[in-house]
Amino acid sequence: MSNWKNVNNWHWVDKNCMPWAKTYFKDKFEGLQVESAGHTVSITKLDECTGDVEVCQRKGKIITIYDVVLKYTWQGVAADGTTATGTLHYPEVAHDMDDDELQPQVTVQEEDTLRRSLRDIVKKQLAPLVSEQLVQFHKDLIHAHGTDVHIAADKLGTAAPPREATPVAK
Repeated sequence: MSNWKNVNNWHWVDKNCMPWAKTYFKDKFEGLQVESAGHTVSITKLDECTGDVEVCQRKGKIITIYDVVLKYTWQGVAADGTTATGTLHYPEVAHDMDDDELQPQVTVQEEDTLRRSLRDIVKKQLAPLVSEQLVQFHKDLIHAHGTDVHIAADKLGTAAPPREATPVAK
């Protein structure tokens, strides 16, 4: 007998994965740290994660559809002990973006020359690490939730046998 819920994985099925994505973006990046020339910068908090994240299946193909805004707080300590905080903001992380289209925006509070150098470390070293991992997000999303929307071939079953033709009475 075939699967009557979604015969041969043909019909559109989707799953909202936003709660999972918020946990993913928090766990993946909070605590990420870079050291350079005695300076240390790290992501301390996920401040914003809004948008849509879905895993979908249509005609037997699993796809991801997402468009999120991410905003993190970062903290830095210069070699001389000066501290700085700021934000690392991704105004758009979407399923249809190329790797080079991620445009992180980095700010620093109470900017001066030393704090600006910490901001530059975030911009040139920490943000690329985050961007590199964001490129992997769709694969991690499919790995975590693909089986929730797609029925494996060995679970589909076999098609029902054809029915015998019934002669029409004249």
